[in-house]
Parts: sequence; structure tokens; C-alpha cells
Amino acid sequence: MAFKELSAAQQEQLMKLRQLEATLQNIRIQQAEFNRTLQENNLTKKELAKLDPEMQVWKSVGSVMFPKKVSETLKELTDRIELIELNLKRLSKQETESKERLEDLQARLSSQLSSKTSN
Repeated sequence: MAFKELSAAQQEQLMKLRQLEATLQNIRIQQAEFNRTLQENNLTKKELAKLDPEMQVWKSVGSVMFPKKVSETLKELTDRIELIELNLKRLSKQETESKERLEDLQARLSSQLSSKTSN
């Protein structure tokens, strides 16, 4: 069945379906990026935890390097990890909601199309 053969409402639903698919794909890309960043931060935290807390390490801020105590750097990493985890939870919730809306819309559109072709 061609797109032009669909009713205006069905065309609109199909467009919403495509938008939801794109949204879901974007959410999954963001989740992958956050997971990669989380993994890097956890690895860095693990390595820093092996050092003396009063020891100085170099922290890169843009193109400049600054000395910073390990203990301060660990605190910053812990805060960053918590923020990343919160973002991952938010994205997971958005993913679940988007998948539910997508499945509902797919079912409704499929039902409409199957009843149209059987008539």
C-alpha cells in the first residue's frame, strides 16, 4: 500500500511512528555515549584510588593542565559518575516510554491497515 493511499490520519500516525523510531534511536545513541563515559570515569576512579590521596595529579581543563590532589579529583569523579548514572536512569525511562508509545502506535496502525485491506 502506497503512502498516498492512506487516510490523512493514517499518514499522520505513520509520521509519528517514524518520529518515535528516530527518538528511540537517539536515546540509544545517548545511552551508549553515557555508558562509555561512565566506564572511563569508573576506570579512572579505580586507578586514582590506588594512589596516596595527598599526591598531586595533573587534571586537563581544555588545553591547560592543572595540578590537583588525588582526593579532590576523586570527589569530582564521584560527582560526575553520579550525574552520569542519573542521566542513564532518565534515558532508560524515556526509552521505556518511547518503546511503549511506539508499540501502541504500531499496533493501532497495523490494525487499521489490516482492516482496510480486508475490506
